Amino acid sequence: MPRLTPSPSTLKIRTFVRMMKSSFLRWLTAHLRHKFIFTISAVLLTSSMIFLLLFIHVYRNQLSQERSDASETVNRLLQASLENAMLKQDLDGLRGIIHRLGQQEDILDAFIINPAQEIRFASDPSWVGKPLSQIQSESYADLTKPFTQFVINDHGNEVLRSVNPVHNKPECTRCHGAIETHPINGILFVDYDASPILQKARQSGWILISEGSLVVILAILTIGWFIHRYVLLPTQILVEASRALADGNLDVRVPVTSQDELGILAMTFNQMAESLQDSLREVREQKLFLQSLIDAIPDGIRVIDDNYQIIQANHAYHQQLGINDSSVNIPCYLSSHNRNYPCPSTLLTCPWHEIRKTRQPIKTITNHERRDGKTLPVEVCAAPMSVELHGEKKLLIVESIRDLTQTIQFSHEQKLSSVGQLAAGVAHEIYNPLASIRLALQSTLRILGTPQSNLAEIHNYFILLDKQIDKCIDVTQRLLKLSAYSSDNIQLVAMNEVIAETASLLLYESQERKVQIHIELKPDKEYRILSTESDMRMLILNLFQNAFHAMPNGGRLRVYLDNVGNHLNLIVEDTGVGVQKQYLDKIFDPFFSHRADGVKGTGLGLSICQSIVERCKGNISVRNHEHGCRFIITLPVANV
Repeated sequence: MPRLTPSPSTLKIRTFVRMMKSSFLRWLTAHLRHKFIFTISAVLLTSSMIFLLLFIHVYRNQLSQERSDASETVNRLLQASLENAMLKQDLDGLRGIIHRLGQQEDILDAFIINPAQEIRFASDPSWVGKPLSQIQSESYADLTKPFTQFVINDHGNEVLRSVNPVHNKPECTRCHGAIETHPINGILFVDYDASPILQKARQSGWILISEGSLVVILAILTIGWFIHRYVLLPTQILVEASRALADGNLDVRVPVTSQDELGILAMTFNQMAESLQDSLREVREQKLFLQSLIDAIPDGIRVIDDNYQIIQANHAYHQQLGINDSSVNIPCYLSSHNRNYPCPSTLLTCPWHEIRKTRQPIKTITNHERRDGKTLPVEVCAAPMSVELHGEKKLLIVESIRDLTQTIQFSHEQKLSSVGQLAAGVAHEIYNPLASIRLALQSTLRILGTPQSNLAEIHNYFILLDKQIDKCIDVTQRLLKLSAYSSDNIQLVAMNEVIAETASLLLYESQERKVQIHIELKPDKEYRILSTESDMRMLILNLFQNAFHAMPNGGRLRVYLDNVGNHLNLIVEDTGVGVQKQYLDKIFDPFFSHRADGVKGTGLGLSICQSIVERCKGNISVRNHEHGCRFIITLPVANV
C-alpha cells in the first residue's frame, strides 16, 4: 500500500505537540518544586476523580434505591388494583389502569406479560401480543422476584425499571390453574423516567467537582507553600552552598534555622565543610611542605609514573633545564631529552627500563637537553617507590639529578686543594732564599761585632738580602695569583707570563718526578687572550700535573704556543704512556680517572680544563703520538 503523506496542518499540529511536550519536560526537570507540584497535583486530581466517580456511583445507587422504595408502595397499590381487576375479569378496566399508568408524568411505559413472556396489556397498544424480546433488549433469568434497576428501553433512553410479579393465589386458580404448576399469573413492568435521578446526580457531581477542585487547589497551594518554605528553600540553600564548596569556597556555611531533619542536615553540612576545610588545608600544607622540601634539595628531583609522566619536580630540576613553567604532567623523555617517544634502551640507559627489570636503584651518567638547545651532562640516581594512587598500587621512580657542570666548576676550595699539592715545591722555592738570608744576616752580625766593621762587605750582604727577599715575594705572588678567586670580569691575560710562572711553581715536583720541563716560548712575541688569569693558571697547572701522572717513571714535558690566524694553539706534550683508545672519548668526563701511576684521582682535572676552555669560547682535544700524548688547546686571540 502506498505510504500516505500527512497534510501540512497535521504536521503543524504534530510539531506543536512535540514542542509542548519538550517544553513541559524541560519545565518538569528544571527544579524540584516543579516535580513536586506536578506530582502532588496529579495525585490529588487522580484521587479526587476516583473519589468523585465512587461518590456518583454510590449516590446514583442511593437515588435508585430511594426511587425503588418510593415506587414499591405504588407498585403494591397498582398490583392490588390489577389483581382486583383480574379477579373480576374486568379486562377493559385492566387496560384502562395500564393506560392511565403510562400517562403519568414520571412513568414512560407500563405493560404486563404472561408467564410465556408475551405482552398482554401495555400503555403502548402496539406492544400487545408481542413477545417481550422484540421490544426489550434486556433478558431476565428470574422474574419470580420483584426488583428495580436502570436499563435502556427500546427508545434508547435510560430508565428505572420496576419488575413486579403477580403471584397465583387460591382465588385465581380457577382461571390460571394450580399454584404448584403456575406460581405466576403475570409480571408487571413499570419504566420510570431516570433523567431526574441522573440530572440530580450530575448536579451533585458538578457541585462536588467544584468543591473538590477548590479543595485540591487550596491543598496544592498550602502544601506547595509549606514545601517551598520548609523543604525547597532550605534545600536550595544547601544546593547553592554545595556548589560554592565544589568551586573551592571552603568558607561557605549554611544557616541553621530549625531543629528538624533539614536543620540537622544543615548542621551536618557545616560540620562536613569544616572537616573538609581542615583536611584540604592540611593536604595543601603538606603539599607545600613536600614541594618546599624537594625545592630545598640542590640536585634536581623528579618523580615519574609508569606512563613516563612527571608527577612531581623541584625548582632545581627546572633550573637545570632552563624551564620557566612547570614540567608536571608531561613525559620525561620530552622534558629532559626533547623526544616525542620513549628513549630507546639500546642507545642510552633508561632508569625506568632498568628498574622495571631489577626493581633495584640505579646510577647512570647521561646528557639532558636544555630549553636553549645546550647539552647538560648529569648524573642520575634513580630508585623505585611503591605507592597507592586512586586505590591502586603503582610503581613510581624517583630521580635525583646532579648537574655535573656545577660539580666541575671548581670552587675556591678545589683550587686551594690543587695549590696544596704544590706545597713541597713552594716550600723548596722559599727555603733556599730564606737560608741565604739567614747566612747573610749571621755574617752581618759577625762583622758588626768586630771592632773594625767592613762597611763594603755589609753593603754586599744587604744587597744579597734584598735579592733573596724579592725571590720570596715573587714565589708568594705567583702562588697568590694561582689561588685567587675566579672572577666573572674578563681581562687580558698574557699567556707567556702565565705559563712561565706556573711552571716555576712545579720545578720542585718535576725534579722529584724526574720530569724535564721544556717551555718553548718566543720572547719577542706576546700572546694575549680574553679570560681570567686565575683560570688560565689553573688550566696550565692541571695540564702539567696530568702530564706528571702519565709519566710515573719520569720523562719529558714540552710546552709551546702557536698562532694560527685569530686563534692561539697551546700544545702540551708528554712522553708518558698515552691514552688507551677506548678511553679517548671519556677522558674529559667528570669523575673519570685512569692514572698511569696507579693513584686513584678525583677525575675532575681534565673536566675542569674543558670547562675553562669552553668558557673562553675555545676547544680542547687530545691525541696520542708515537712517544706519548698531546693536548691541543685552541683559544681565540684578543684583537687589541
